[in-house]
Formats: sequence, structure tokens, C-alpha cells
Amino acid sequence: MEIEVIQVPYEVERTDTAAARSPADLLAHGFADRLREAGWTVHRSEVRSRNEDPAPAGPAAVVAEVGRAIAQAVADACSRGRFPLVLSGGCLAAVGVVAGLERDEGDVGIVWIDAHGDFNTPESTTSGYWDGMSLAAVCGRSLPEVYEAVELRPVHFRNVVHLAGRDFDPPEAADMARLHLTVIPPAALGTDESDEQIELCLAGSLAGPKALYLHVDLDGLDPGDAPALHFPVPGGPPLDRLLECLGRVSRRRPIAAMTLSGMSFAGVDEGEAERMAATVARLVDRLLPAQ
Repeated sequence: MEIEVIQVPYEVERTDTAAARSPADLLAHGFADRLREAGWTVHRSEVRSRNEDPAPAGPAAVVAEVGRAIAQAVADACSRGRFPLVLSGGCLAAVGVVAGLERDEGDVGIVWIDAHGDFNTPESTTSGYWDGMSLAAVCGRSLPEVYEAVELRPVHFRNVVHLAGRDFDPPEAADMARLHLTVIPPAALGTDESDEQIELCLAGSLAGPKALYLHVDLDGLDPGDAPALHFPVPGGPPLDRLLECLGRVSRRRPIAAMTLSGMSFAGVDEGEAERMAATVARLVDRLLPAQ
């Protein structure tokens, strides 16, 4: 299989943060070379907004334009028979990825890995940070000025599984429970209970959608395995346990696209940066559809 690595050098609308620079930093530390060594054919592209000045309209115009560019890049990769692998400075890239998959594949189901819920709305958020509303936007609960402009068809909550979360704001946790979003915390991964939950969701919730999208904010992992993180949260699952869980998912339904986000190489030494690149390459190599 051929991989289209799509760089999205943005954290929300900004390009000047460590998170926004993380896709380039990951590639600079040999990520694509590791995939090639594992036998994959790797192509690279990058999306950019034509207008990176959010004033005076606010970030919506830039974020929406970037989202549209991501959607087109994902749809183009699919049409060429390449796997869309999106490296992003933030989780809002998911809006564009899902919109692009919908063009090519129709309905989409999501496995969302993140230490945080990303399920806030402007009414519930304590920080106002748009990346913390990413999953809510994909589900049509937040940021309509973004997902409507990108022409995303909101994904129903029953078609979403949230894995490894452990740092939720109380209002978003309450909304997840009220809407019956499937949430599997780190301690439950790999247990009989989590296997049953995932099996039920795949057999039921995700049985209808044609395409499966895997969103990986690397802070979902234990920081010991993923040391270059933007918002590290202790208590995440080790890489091996997460791979075991996701391996069962991908065997039932091949993954159609993947996003990697939540990284920051600021303040890490060379050894930690190399370990991060190795972790991410191993994650991708293990989970992509068989070559």
C-alpha cells in the first residue's frame, strides 16, 4: 500500500506554536524513513491556508479553509489508492479528514484516542480552546462555522468510540454520558469488559458506516512511550496495550484514514525525539491495512 503523508502545520489557526511545528519535527526525526524501511511507499504533501491572518474575522475563516484543503487532500489520496495519514498540529484537522472520507467512502465511524474528551462546546468549555471541541464539532455539536463550511456531515454519537480518556471537563463528561457515547478509559483497555464494549460497538454502532477513521492524539498514550507531547497526561496505556486493542479493531474493519496529533518536540532531547518517532512509526505500521 502507498501512504500519503499530509502535513497540517496548524494548531487551530496558528502556525507559530510547537504543536503546529510538530509534523515537520516528526518528519525531521526520520518518521517517513522508518515507514519506508518497513516496506511502505510514502508520498508527502502539505496543506496551507491562503490567508493565515485570522483578524478581524477570528480563527473560523482560516480553520475552515484549512479544513477544506484537508478534505480535498484526503479525497485525492483515496482516489489514487493511497492511505491518508494526516500529521496535524491539532485535533481540529479531524473535521477535514472526516469530510474528505465522506466524499470517497460515504458514512464514517470513528475511534478517537485522546487523554482529553475534545467534546466541549462554547458553552461548556472553561478554556475556550477550539481543539477541545474537535470531537464535538465532528459530531455536529460545536463550531458550526467550521464544520458547515467544510461541508462535513456530522457523525452520529453511536458511531464513535473514545479510548484512553482520563482528563475530561465535568460538563463534557456529563454530555458523553447523556448521549451514550462509548468511552473506554485506559484501565479498561485489554480487559474482558473493554473487549465486549468494543465488540458490541463494532457489531452495532460501527456496523453501518462504510469507513473507519482512527484519530490518535498521542497524549492518549503513556508519556513514557510518547515523550514529545503538547499536553501530556499521566496514566495513559502503554503502546503495546493500545496496539493490542486497536489490532482487534482493525482486523474487523480496516482503517480508512488516520490522524496523528497532539505532539510537541519543544524541550525534548534528541533521544526522546527519536523514541517518539519510533513509537509513531510502529503505531502506523502495525495498524495500517495489510500491504
